[in-house]
Amino acid sequence: MESYGEDFMRKMIGKIKAWINSIRTQILLIMIITNVIIIGLLSLGAFQYYKESFVEEIGTNRSDVLSQIADRVKSFKTNAYTVSNLYYYDDLFRQYTQNLTKANEKEFMNYMDELTSQYKVSFHQINLDFYVVYLSRNGVGYCSDHVPDNYDYMNPEIKIWYSDLYNARGDIVDVACYRDKMLNINSFCAARTVLDEQGEIIGYLMINIDERQIYDTYQDVISSGSNIYIADDKGSIVSSNVSGIIGFDYFNMNNLKEMFGEKVYIITKNTNRTALFTKNYEPVSGFTVFEEIELHGLLTPILRVENMVIIFALLALMFGLAMAWTASKQISSPIIRLEKHIQNVEAGNLDEVFQVHGYTEITALNDGMQSMLMRIRSLMEREKEKEEQKRKIEMNLLQAQINPHFMYNTLFSVKCMVDMEENEKASEMISLFIQLLRSTLSNPEEMDTVEAQMEVIKQYIDLQKFRYAEGFDAIVEYDESIANKKLPKLLIQPLVENAIFHGLESSGSDRLIIVIVRPFGKDICIEVEDNGIGMTEEMVDKMLKEEIKTDRPHIGIKNVNDRIKLRFGDQYGLSIESTVNVGTKIKIMVPAID
Repeated sequence: MESYGEDFMRKMIGKIKAWINSIRTQILLIMIITNVIIIGLLSLGAFQYYKESFVEEIGTNRSDVLSQIADRVKSFKTNAYTVSNLYYYDDLFRQYTQNLTKANEKEFMNYMDELTSQYKVSFHQINLDFYVVYLSRNGVGYCSDHVPDNYDYMNPEIKIWYSDLYNARGDIVDVACYRDKMLNINSFCAARTVLDEQGEIIGYLMINIDERQIYDTYQDVISSGSNIYIADDKGSIVSSNVSGIIGFDYFNMNNLKEMFGEKVYIITKNTNRTALFTKNYEPVSGFTVFEEIELHGLLTPILRVENMVIIFALLALMFGLAMAWTASKQISSPIIRLEKHIQNVEAGNLDEVFQVHGYTEITALNDGMQSMLMRIRSLMEREKEKEEQKRKIEMNLLQAQINPHFMYNTLFSVKCMVDMEENEKASEMISLFIQLLRSTLSNPEEMDTVEAQMEVIKQYIDLQKFRYAEGFDAIVEYDESIANKKLPKLLIQPLVENAIFHGLESSGSDRLIIVIVRPFGKDICIEVEDNGIGMTEEMVDKMLKEEIKTDRPHIGIKNVNDRIKLRFGDQYGLSIESTVNVGTKIKIMVPAID
């Protein structure tokens, strides 16, 4: 079982290798790989280009949206600055702040309430709600909203942004969303110092706007998965939908400038997600509006396009495979047909006709093979003619060897009989000799029937009996079913002659020669047997390989054997069975020819 399994595996591996190495498979694989590469690159390239274009368009559109948000935030800041200027440049406000003490504190607060009420009415039309905080250096504080007694009035001197406020010398400083813990709000603060006539700081004026008012201006454009950040030039968050980072220094603006360069959007990646990061800088306010949108959600529409691209790519690939299959078959089919023609020629069919047409090269190859086969047939015909002529020459040579030798012996025997005055025997011998010559010389054909040739053998044996005084017996028989089958001439007579001259010449009395011709399947078996002196195995082997030299000319066994093989092939020929002092049997196998 193991041997069978190994043999089966070898055959399967051989078939697989043959299939892989076939021209159709190679063409098919090349076309499939080419289709996959081309379709894959085109699909990937088209999708990537569409994706980048889509992202660029969204980034540009979102930047435009951020520009509108930035304009709204600029308006808030401008309005806050306007309110601050209204207070700062109000004459009574400045008079009160120049001489603010505990004595006139109540009067100052009443005036601030009245002034604040007027300003709120004015700015209510543009949806600006604010509250004012003023803190003098001597500890007097005012807040337009109701605050508890322990309210710290946003004392700037203890804030980290105080240095900016101090250095501004009365100009407004933005405070990015100060956390007013007492009022529980994140305030955008426009703060400034109030100076006396000598330029000394006497107080701090702060216009505060709830960050939620800024948030309300852009909350309607916040989509799912997106965050908006409004940052000042230091990266502090002025407003955002992520409330936990408001007021913190969240961005490194220098790094962001390098990352964005001239672009209005970039793609950012972290361990949690990939996002589209868009910005818009508003130079008047100095604020930058950022938006961060999760890219996966943003690209949901393009994912549908991706699925469509995959489907179309698969359809194109299937169509390409079908085209590759058809093209490989069309290309390889004439080559395969041409291969079958060549295999038929290799099998021995020289009458094969090459009829493969198609591509120019295939047609040229077909015509070349057909021309070559015609030349081979022509050469073989010429070779066959040469062999036929050679056979005829050998036949003529054989007859030339037999006839003079045979006629010399026969005529010499007749002369001896005449000298011995045995005229009757001489007359009979001449009559047999004439009949034998008529039989052998009158028919020029190379082949003759079994019946005719056996009659010649009988005449030949009768003629030879006159030559041998001691005499010998002979049995000549043939099967009537093969009487009309044809045999090459001079095939049996040389064997009978060898049996008489070499086998019986020194064997004494009771000498016998048996010639039998009978059918053997589709062939004919000829046996010539004698009870003469026989031969050793070495002599038999030598007789089949080379002619035995004697003192008289003769036709050798090898000659007969070579003629048979030359005419009918190596499966036919002559075999010898011989035992010394017992006898010799020569057997000839030839095809039965009608």
